Amino acid sequence: MKSLARFRILITMRATTLSFILFFCLSSDLNGQQIQEDTVKPSLVIIDAADTIRSLRGDTSETMMLIGNVQLHQDSLFMSCDSARKVSNNLYAYGNVILQQLDSLNVFADSLIYIGNTKHAKLIGSVILQNKDQKLYTDALSYNTGTKVAVYDQGALLTNDTTKLYSRRGTYFVNMDEVYFKDSIYIEGNDFKLYADTLKFHTKLELATFLGPTVIVLDGDSRIYCEGGYYDLANNQALFTKNAQYVKENQEATADSIFYNGQEERVTLLGDAVLTEEGKLAKARTIVYDRISDVMILDGDGFFQDSTRTVYSEQMIYYVEDDKFITYSRSNLVNPPQFLEADSIDFDNVEGIGFATGNVIWQDTSADYTIVCQHAHYTDSIGYIKAFGDRPLLINSMDDDSLYLAADTLISFEDANDQDTTRIFRAFYQVGIFKSNLQAICDSLHYSSVDSMFYLYGDPVIWSDTSQFTADSVRIKLVKNEINQIHLVQNAFILNSTDEILFNQMKGKEITAHFVEGEISKMFISGNAQSIYYVLDEEKAYLGVNETLCSSMMLRFGNNQVTDISFFRAPEATFHPIQMAKIEELKLEGFRWRTIERPNSVADIRKVAIQ
Repeated sequence: MKSLARFRILITMRATTLSFILFFCLSSDLNGQQIQEDTVKPSLVIIDAADTIRSLRGDTSETMMLIGNVQLHQDSLFMSCDSARKVSNNLYAYGNVILQQLDSLNVFADSLIYIGNTKHAKLIGSVILQNKDQKLYTDALSYNTGTKVAVYDQGALLTNDTTKLYSRRGTYFVNMDEVYFKDSIYIEGNDFKLYADTLKFHTKLELATFLGPTVIVLDGDSRIYCEGGYYDLANNQALFTKNAQYVKENQEATADSIFYNGQEERVTLLGDAVLTEEGKLAKARTIVYDRISDVMILDGDGFFQDSTRTVYSEQMIYYVEDDKFITYSRSNLVNPPQFLEADSIDFDNVEGIGFATGNVIWQDTSADYTIVCQHAHYTDSIGYIKAFGDRPLLINSMDDDSLYLAADTLISFEDANDQDTTRIFRAFYQVGIFKSNLQAICDSLHYSSVDSMFYLYGDPVIWSDTSQFTADSVRIKLVKNEINQIHLVQNAFILNSTDEILFNQMKGKEITAHFVEGEISKMFISGNAQSIYYVLDEEKAYLGVNETLCSSMMLRFGNNQVTDISFFRAPEATFHPIQMAKIEELKLEGFRWRTIERPNSVADIRKVAIQ
């Protein structure tokens, strides 16, 4: 029995000696670090259980040596360990240390220094702080059980089921569910990685607030840089502010702020948004990029530019992979010398083909052409436009004048060859032309810049000053944007009248009228030429009527009056004194004065021109 008692005393002494050694070693490992004091009212650390308890009394304090299944508590804090040394109200614990507060907080460590009066704990070695489903791993942790504030400075990893967060230093406000991370921060989620210098993290909401330079990598191919904002990890949404920048492969974007919705895989650039890609530039007040559909939405002062063309629109959608865009507000497509404006434009950048609708205005500044219509098909590579809807109108500037042409459909395009580029223009149906010194109607029209010739088909009628020209087809030649020649082909008929009572008439198989400074200078009639001409004296009084039939004739004009007539090949002429002339009978076959159809304004040709 005495031997057994001595053995127990020996074990107790060795345990006490071991506790002292561990205490001094632990104290040495702390490197003289000071435990922060606070103003929490002191309460006692109570020993609840231990396999062995030994008391050592000193001059000023009592030391309790606790060995085996040690359990203690202070207020709502419960502690357990393999062994401990309790000096006054302070505790030094070793081996499988556990701190428990309520049901949600557990701290595990290899060893512990606990100051009971300030409720401050220093945990060392394989530290794990578990708060609900959050776990913080570190090698050393300073934790105040009263304020529930934990501090580390040797690196820590915070994890839950989906996210891992590492930082070199940090402060964990357990009661507030907030952690302030500092230095070498790294967060890894299911589909992102985050690098930062300073960060606040709400453990309950899983909300990271950026407090300094931050880089986020999305799916390995997209990066966002910012210096402020937040990341809602629970909902996979984030707002990046302060010098926000987005990069994906060869795409780069900047904005006042960037909003990321990971659930919908959508990035929104807010405020002065700029997105660049090789050879492309997009700007708007807001740009939304849908990563799933590879679609970009520009809203507010939208601007898109590539190597070929520029687009302006308040709102537009750009299909990135297909390189197509659709605008939803007043828009301008610029590809000099061609300019297209419309309420909406649907355009394929790859093919250079588009459709414009709503108050369309197309311009070719190199040829001074403008087309106004409701709808248009457009191919800018060949300057092609097909205009229709609401009687499209062509405007061709001619020095101080303009030629206006309207029809049901207008088509214009360029025909390029090795030597030059030709502008081709076609109009159909019910074509109307208005110019200050010329008006015309026909069913269809063709124009080529090769010969600067208008070809009019389908019952064409031309009016110039007091003259009317009709034929099966008509050719109008321009020189320096002025009418140089009118050629009437098949059933050519010219009427001239200053009072619409007496009519000078010229008829033939073909008639060619030559103009100088907008007035007829001469006229050649060939093929069964016929004329009825009223002769004037020097005082402009009518003398009579010349009725002539011949193979061909030449008429010369001055001040819009015939000054000379030449007849060819056995002319037959009859002169009727004015007093004896039967005016109503002096009309050639096919006579038809069509002045009621004559357009008197641009508005007239935009109505149905042919009755």
